[in-house]
This record gives sequence, C-alpha cells and structure tokens, in this order.
Amino acid sequence: MTDGAPKAPPSASCKPLAVIIKPLKMKNISLLIIIIFNFNAFCQNNLKIEIDNPEPRVGESVLFSINIDFLKDNIQEKLGSEIELTRSTSVHGLQSDNFERVIVFNKVGLNKVGPFEFEFNGKKYTTNQIEINVQPKIVLEENLIVRIAELKGEKYIIIEQLVKNIAKTERNEFGEMTTYLGGLAPDNFEFAKLNEEIKRSIKFDDFNSSSETLMPENSKYGEVGFSYSKIRYRINFSNDSDNEYILTEKDFINLPKNYKLKPIILKK
Repeated sequence: MTDGAPKAPPSASCKPLAVIIKPLKMKNISLLIIIIFNFNAFCQNNLKIEIDNPEPRVGESVLFSINIDFLKDNIQEKLGSEIELTRSTSVHGLQSDNFERVIVFNKVGLNKVGPFEFEFNGKKYTTNQIEINVQPKIVLEENLIVRIAELKGEKYIIIEQLVKNIAKTERNEFGEMTTYLGGLAPDNFEFAKLNEEIKRSIKFDDFNSSSETLMPENSKYGEVGFSYSKIRYRINFSNDSDNEYILTEKDFINLPKNYKLKPIILKK
C-alpha cells in the first residue's frame, strides 16, 4: 500500500449493547394505573338510567328508561347525509329517544339497578347505577301517610291517602244504568295536600299527582274497594332558602278529622 492511498475507516465495534431497566417507583405505577383507567373510561360511552318514582312500594309500577341517542346517531351516520332519520314512527306521533319499560320491585329495602354494559358497532357503552329504597306494599285500610323520599340526592314529600269507596250506580240521559266497579270515593270528598302558603317557605320544582281504585286480593264482583291518591312534591332547596323546615299540620288542607301528624324536619 503506497503512502498516498486512502486509509480505510476504522471498523465498527461489536461490543454488546447494554440496556438498563430501572424498576418503577410506586408513584409511577399509580400514575400508569390512572392513565390506563382514564383511557378505558375515555373509550367507553356513558349512558344514563332514569327512574320516575322515588322510593316506590312493592308492586307499584316504575318507569325505567335508558337514553339510546347513540343508536340514532350510529344509524344516521350509516345512512349518510342524503337520508334523514326522523323521530316519527309508522303511527302518527313522535317516538322517545329513550328505551322505556315499566318495572315492578318485589323486595322491600335497598334495590340496585345497573350498571349495564352494551357494545354496538365496536363501541362500548356503560350505564350508571341507581339505588332505590323500596317501601312495603300499602295496606288497604283508610289511612293518610306523609313521608320523605330521596332519590339521587333529591328529596321529595310524598302524600298517600286511602279512603273506602261507596257503591255507585247512575242512570244516563238514555235511561241506561252504569255501575262503577270498585265503587267511588264519597261525594264531596277531597284528598289531603299541601296548602299554598307553604310555597312561601319551600320551593318545589316538580309536582306529580295520581289516583286509582285499589281492590283487595280475591275480591268478589260488586265488592267496593279503596280510592288511592298519591301526590309527590320535589323539594328545591335554593341558596336563599332556610337550612331546614318543620312540616306540621298547618301546612296541609283536607286533613282527615282526628288525624295527628308528627312534625317532619326537612333539611338541605
């Protein structure tokens, strides 16, 4: 090799490559778990369960619903922009965006509904869980019950009343006789309810009232039953309201004679 010839570059070293693995510290492990949990939560879509009856009684109908807007959104996406998915059904009218069914509780005490998990078009959906405190089945006897119920942090005043019916038969303008099965409440009878004055002290943002005829089990044809009324008020404790209110007889109208109501303390 002459002195003017270029020198070859030095050959690469073949020494083994050392890889250092350090153990994760506890705070790093915790951070990793949080990241994984948040990623899984991000990948899941949350659906909301709704119950329309706080603290129902055994055997009482409760409307259970889950919002299924995601189904409508997925179908609309597949249909494309040239086709519109409406809320109308084949029958005139609009359809709710919720899956709705009537459910009936058979066990007294705390009942849990949910969570439920669904998978649709590769996406996972999960619902919340609701805890419902179920009351015993109502006893068929003349009575007035005032109770405080709670559902998802909201408080309600519930007034239930039973009155014995009387047999009732009427003749219409054509001379035809009509008999009311189960009978009717006595003439001029009014169910108990809160008076208007209480609204100066407590605000209500929801009101629900229902009535029906309840019959004893194995009742015979022509037997009279009970008229049952249930009134529900949802309490709205606003920022400017008092921290508590004592509910007494003065807050009601149409209370039965000789009825004594123990004071009920309402707190925020």
